[in-house]
Amino acid sequence: MFAVIGANYECYFNDNSFSSVANALNLALESFGLNAMFTSNVTTGPSQLGVQFESISTPGNGIESWEWDLDGDGTTDSTEEDPYFLYTEMGTYSVTLSVTMEGETSILTQDDYISVTDGSDISGCVSGIWNSETNPFMITGDIAIPAGSQLIIEPGVEMNFADGTCFNVNGFIETQAPTDEDDPIIMTSNTSWMGIVVSDTVEDNLIMNCDISNVDGSAISVLSGAKIDIIGNRIFDNSSTSDGIINVDNAQEVFISQNIIANNSSTNATGGIKCDGSAITISNNIIVNNTGTYSALMLDGGSDIVLENNTFANNESTNGTPFLFYFFQSDPVLNNNIIIDNGTIWFAPFGDPVVTYSCITGGFAGEGNIDEDPLFIDPSVGNGSAYNGLTAVWGLLEGSPCIDAGDPDPMYNDPDGTRNDMGVYGGPNGLLLVSSENEVIDMISQSFINVYPNPFNPETNIALSISSADLVLPVTVEIYNIKGQLVKTVLDNQTIQNKAKFIWNGTDNKGISTTSGLYFVKLKTASSTSVAKMMLLK
Repeated sequence: MFAVIGANYECYFNDNSFSSVANALNLALESFGLNAMFTSNVTTGPSQLGVQFESISTPGNGIESWEWDLDGDGTTDSTEEDPYFLYTEMGTYSVTLSVTMEGETSILTQDDYISVTDGSDISGCVSGIWNSETNPFMITGDIAIPAGSQLIIEPGVEMNFADGTCFNVNGFIETQAPTDEDDPIIMTSNTSWMGIVVSDTVEDNLIMNCDISNVDGSAISVLSGAKIDIIGNRIFDNSSTSDGIINVDNAQEVFISQNIIANNSSTNATGGIKCDGSAITISNNIIVNNTGTYSALMLDGGSDIVLENNTFANNESTNGTPFLFYFFQSDPVLNNNIIIDNGTIWFAPFGDPVVTYSCITGGFAGEGNIDEDPLFIDPSVGNGSAYNGLTAVWGLLEGSPCIDAGDPDPMYNDPDGTRNDMGVYGGPNGLLLVSSENEVIDMISQSFINVYPNPFNPETNIALSISSADLVLPVTVEIYNIKGQLVKTVLDNQTIQNKAKFIWNGTDNKGISTTSGLYFVKLKTASSTSVAKMMLLK
């Protein structure tokens, strides 16, 4: 039909020469006339399989209509050129595409093109929605979310990875926030697996409410400019060699918050977080009982790091001269942290950290820093991964010198409006303090906010129940993002009935739509403060 001839790759088609292979190929294909053809991002996977179809019919221009039968039932499911379809039932499905141009029609049927499985044998490309009804999801080979595809994982999903398998994210992943915090997404292995690798994606990814364990390597790697929020996970019993348990390399939009990183080890790096050439925020994490050359944190390559309200305790360094942190060519800013260690805290041959309002073993020059016993409620009994920091309680006893000792700027206030407490339970994003038996010890807020639906799109109801003591007094209701920034003022010092409901449509105070993610609605009365979480999905 066409030819490419000579060292200059000259293209010929019907005795005419062309300057590019693409033009010659397009003309060759058009000479065949109208032909229906299609492809998709995935062809097999568990129930709730989301498939993005793409018409590759010829000619490339001029087709007037597309009709798709996506489930083989003989009826048209879509007239879009490139439809998306969610398969909810197990089985095999034939797919038919009919295209029309200038009164001519071409039809292609691919029999048994889509296979929806029971989740017992998953490998290759994945997309769609995974929920606990398909448990357990048995990952028998490497899986990947391709570019342009998305995978939503709902609370309670259990994923078991075969030995040596990896979870690659090149598209969009979202592990959704639960309505019940006792319902995590479990990612583990009976032997060991290679963790989650997020790379070469511009999506606003979210990994939240996951229990990640038994990884041989980094539990989560964020590479090559990827963006992600890592929030509210328990990352434990993992081991690595040259990287951190959370490893961030050349990524500029990473937010790590409210995680428990415990009982991990690394033979040549850190059992905590390692960053190289990256800009990230590390806020309100418990990083305890990890073992590594540099036990809790490594920064390299000019990383621009902000650490706020974290608790570092009982980590173990295996270096000849033990060091909790390693800073090389990086100047982190640390504020409102508790940093407890029995060795040397800092190793910064080419770094100059700024440290303020933190409790640090051995002390450190900087405004508001102290060197005292923080008086944890029930800490682990020793240092390193041999001791269980996951079941310890890292809250502060009454009388702790860290209570109301953080940065006095109101922007750092605790959710109840008082001055920042140093450590993980302080600040606007402070964790809810629970015991090792998951019983609430000291709830900051009372439960008179109800948000439904949650998660939501495009709007949700914020229902308030006001106690009789506060009925005649003004109340304030505000919505904050995960970084503690005010997004929307719902009520500003106003009186309301004992029961009231408001609708939030996901816009800020300027009427601009906000992005997907976790938000906090805060109700402040004369006698108490309540905080509730809500998830906006778009």
